[in-house]
Amino acid sequence: MRVELIVDDDRLFESGRRLTLQNATGRLDEEIEFFRRQHGRCVLKMRGIDSISDAEFWIGAEIRIPIQEIGPLESGWFYTFQLKGCRVLTAGGEYLGIVTDVLDSGGTEILKVEREKEETLIPFAQSYLKRIDLGQQLIEVDLPEGLRELNK
Repeated sequence: MRVELIVDDDRLFESGRRLTLQNATGRLDEEIEFFRRQHGRCVLKMRGIDSISDAEFWIGAEIRIPIQEIGPLESGWFYTFQLKGCRVLTAGGEYLGIVTDVLDSGGTEILKVEREKEETLIPFAQSYLKRIDLGQQLIEVDLPEGLRELNK
């Protein structure tokens, strides 16, 4: 299977490591047979997925790794999954919503923040992010004037 990595540590995909594939219609907990980079792409072979039709079932699936197997990051760095579910407040204390996704725009990641029927897209840039407290699941932002209006 060809996979898109959002981490740079190939050691997470060593042969024999157990992973979970999860999509809307199924879940598979299985071992990695092999992983390699080929022509700028990542190729992963899981036990039990032995044909193209088997692999097609998992198109769009998430690959999940137990958190205890993921190494700690340097201060100021975060995994995408850690940001999802965080409450987002302005520096003045206004509640903007909850981070529901982190979008890869090909450059700077974008926080997708939802509140009821309102969506705000916030560039994951140090100039806008004033404080991130993962323990409290809180992100404090200082947005430039007009950014929220661009989302409407």
